[in-house]
Amino acid sequence: MKKYFFILSIVVCNFFALSNAQAYLAVGYMKCEKVNQLVSENNSDVKTMIMFWFSGYYTGRNYETSSYPLKPDPELIYIATVNYCSKNPESDTVDLADYLYSSLL
Repeated sequence: MKKYFFILSIVVCNFFALSNAQAYLAVGYMKCEKVNQLVSENNSDVKTMIMFWFSGYYTGRNYETSSYPLKPDPELIYIATVNYCSKNPESDTVDLADYLYSSLL
């Protein structure tokens, strides 16, 4: 009986320890150089990829911060990305997403 209680207590402790951990992995990460290259090549998928990636980033940040700012128009996100990357070619899409999300708060 002590063995089962011990195992149960380890499982419960791990559950509480893991439930407070927060992290994110930016899978859609791209350097602005690459964004600029794809835009200049008129790549048809880059616009969709940027809009969907930011939408996922936005959702993840809302979950992290428990705040729900007004979601911007995906078309404006694309335009902001192109403008930001043309002015900041050494940056990346995560820098941009952080900047855009912070400006929505």
